[in-house]
Amino acid sequence: MSVSLRHRGTGRVKILEEGWSWSCFLGASFLGLPLFKRGLIVWGSAMLVLDIATFVVGWASGHAAAGFYFWMSLIVLAASVFFGLRANDMAAQHALSRGWQFADPRRQWFD
Repeated sequence: MSVSLRHRGTGRVKILEEGWSWSCFLGASFLGLPLFKRGLIVWGSAMLVLDIATFVVGWASGHAAAGFYFWMSLIVLAASVFFGLRANDMAAQHALSRGWQFADPRRQWFD
């Protein structure tokens, strides 16, 4: 399902998906790009830093680095699952806080 939002000032309409986000699940570990696209700048920046740190640790050699790389990879996987579950809701809440309203006044996000 999807939700239509309209901006008060411009009248522009935005359609947001509800539920699971495959693009955020698969793409959040690629420099956080889908999060930036949804306007979630802080979360996208956090994933960008985490991805770069994981790359640097993976690039380093040694037994201790391998263990640390494993745990960082698990954290990236957990973050990807989290964003798959929550990114659409977070993007809708962000849009509503920035002046967007439901295009259909009877429609609410949390039905």
